[in-house]
Parts: sequence; C-alpha cells; structure tokens
Amino acid sequence: MDRVRLFGLDFVTDTSIEELAETLVREGADAQQSWKVVVTPNVDHLIHYRDSTALRHVAESAHLVLPDGTPIVWASRLLGEPLTARLAGSDLFESWWEKTRAEMRPVLIIAASDELATRLAAEHSAAHFIVPKMFDAGDEAAVEALVGLVLADVCTRPTDAIVVGLSMSKTHALAQRLLDAPVPLGGAPLVLLLGASAEFHVGLQRRAPAWMQRAGLEWLYRLVSHPRRLARRYLVDDIAFGPMVWREWRTRRSRSSISR
Repeated sequence: MDRVRLFGLDFVTDTSIEELAETLVREGADAQQSWKVVVTPNVDHLIHYRDSTALRHVAESAHLVLPDGTPIVWASRLLGEPLTARLAGSDLFESWWEKTRAEMRPVLIIAASDELATRLAAEHSAAHFIVPKMFDAGDEAAVEALVGLVLADVCTRPTDAIVVGLSMSKTHALAQRLLDAPVPLGGAPLVLLLGASAEFHVGLQRRAPAWMQRAGLEWLYRLVSHPRRLARRYLVDDIAFGPMVWREWRTRRSRSSISR
C-alpha cells in the first residue's frame, strides 16, 4: 500500500476501507512470523504520541497507520503531501467484522464490557472474548496479567486477529507488551487497535451523523455527548495540533530550501 509520511508516521493512502478490510482478513488467515499492529491515529493520538515515547513507539512500529481524523487529512493537503481520504477505525471494523463473520474466521476481542462481548458473540460464533477487570494503563502488573491472558488464549486455539477495544492508553500499553512478546508457535495474529469501534457497531455508543463526519465535526458531536469527560481533550489538549502542523510545515520548507 502507498504511504505518506506525516508527523513522523507513515500513513496509508490511495486505498479504501473495503480494500483494507479484505487485506486484513487475508493476512489474518496466514500465520504471521512477527506481531503486526494496526493503529488508527486521530488528532488526540498525535498529541499523545508527541508527549509519550512509549505510545509513539507503537505507532512507529505499526504494520499499518490509518488516518482516522479529518483534520489530519486537511493538514496533509496544507503540507503538500495529500492523503486521499480519512480511513476511520470504526468504518474499518464494520467492514472487517462483516467479512470475518461471513467466513467464520476465529478472532479474539478484548472487550471493554460484558455487554459488548455478549452482543458481539451473538453475531459471530467463531469469535472469543476477554473482558479485563478495570485497570489503569500505568499499572504494569495489570497490563502484564492481561498480556498473559491474551497469549494463553491465542496459544491454545487458532486466532486470525486480536481486536483491542479499550481506551487509547490501554490499547497501546497492551500492544507494546505484545510487540516485545515471543511469537506463538502457530504464528502471531494481527493486532487491531480499534478503540470504541465495536461499541459503535453494537449501539453502545452513537457516532456522529454522516454529515458531521464529512465536515470534520465528529469531535463536536462527541463533546456535546460527553462534555465532562471530553472537554479538556478537545478544548485544551488538542489545540496543540495547530502548532504541530506549523512546525511540520516549517520543517518541510527548511528541507526544501536546503535541497535546492
């Protein structure tokens, strides 16, 4: 797949959600000789990557980096390296899940709640689930315990892919440990860091209307829906994306001047 390098990451471009889903189903059916992680950064992720070496390492080591944020696509055009489209993790899950169900592919879902696991299990009998107890991403013992559960599960039965449906910090903490773990004898499943995508799919959370997604206003819909939880993220922390774009533009302009 074609890539565009932005903010130190190689974003996938010139493809579609359907093509991505087909690729992941096909790759998942083949035994992987190394852990391959798929990440879907949005603006908030990029801010966290800037501030955390550990989180950034996961993205830099990823098999696929998808631009899950309209502002990232807009910024790519401003920077002269245009991405063709937003590739949202929630859209990817819908397409990938439909294909894995149709082919009865064995997959493991790390679900945020029993309710989510129950609803997904009703749709896909070949899926299996782990619902971890509440833990903090900084609790290394809890993360290691979850990694142990995951490795025990995938070492005892065929697994094409692992979907991690936890918060951003928890999904990346788990992925970091898996990247450092030995590959199971039967090969490593793909690791898809898709956050709340499965919750959107079953209706436990609601996505913004399509017109708001197209207009880059999905963040506003989420802010209005969860103001206490998300106000700081969208109104304070993510403002730093503007200076990040400016620095990226300055760096590219400086490199261009030197190469002339």
